[in-house]
Amino acid sequence: MTHPRQVALATRRPVMPSRKAVGAAGRLLAATVALAALVPAVAVADATGPCHCYRDRSFDPARPRAADPYILASTRSSLLSAAFGPSKRELVEAVMTGTSPDDLWIAYWVAARSGRQAASLLGAKDAKKSWKAVLGPADGLGRTFEEAIARGSPDGDLAALAVDDVLGSRAGVDPGAVAALRKMGATTSEVILAAVLASRIQTTPTTVLAPVKSGNVTWGEVLQGLGLTPKTVDDVVRQIVSGRK
Repeated sequence: MTHPRQVALATRRPVMPSRKAVGAAGRLLAATVALAALVPAVAVADATGPCHCYRDRSFDPARPRAADPYILASTRSSLLSAAFGPSKRELVEAVMTGTSPDDLWIAYWVAARSGRQAASLLGAKDAKKSWKAVLGPADGLGRTFEEAIARGSPDGDLAALAVDDVLGSRAGVDPGAVAALRKMGATTSEVILAAVLASRIQTTPTTVLAPVKSGNVTWGEVLQGLGLTPKTVDDVVRQIVSGRK
């Protein structure tokens, strides 16, 4: 397993798809910490708000944290799109017209399990204002999710359950690794990005997350060090979900 200090000597050389280069990327990821060692820690909130009007969409060394919200939101949408089929354009349009990212995840996940249409579920949520009112008493959605619905869990918690299920069932991420990320205080978007990058460079998700959570590195710097952009991360997500990683 890659040591947290090793997650930091990242270069800007793109990661090649060979096993040798992938392994090298795992060793190099940690040096990004060194690039940002003097940058003060700033928490990045999960991107669950109603606006996708991100002005900063690419890494800027002068403002290393500026693109993080977009990187996280984009990767979260990539996983939803890859797992359930809606285009990212559709998802962005939905959010810009008032649908929360949490509701999108819940609706598409429930639709896939129940045979209902995501659009109708979203319409019902808009009318009834709570997923408990739309789905309760839930059936056929798994005990954990059904119990969360029954107790009226917040939308963010329900979406987290849907994401964690997809990471395990569609992306092959070990549930224990996901639980470890949650224990470290990762937001749902951070869980997704850490799991995706870990799969890419063959290390553990917690190894990817640790330097970011410590405030020593930003997500933009991590991607920069691995030669990735939000667009290429989207490609990685789709490869993982399709089993072509």
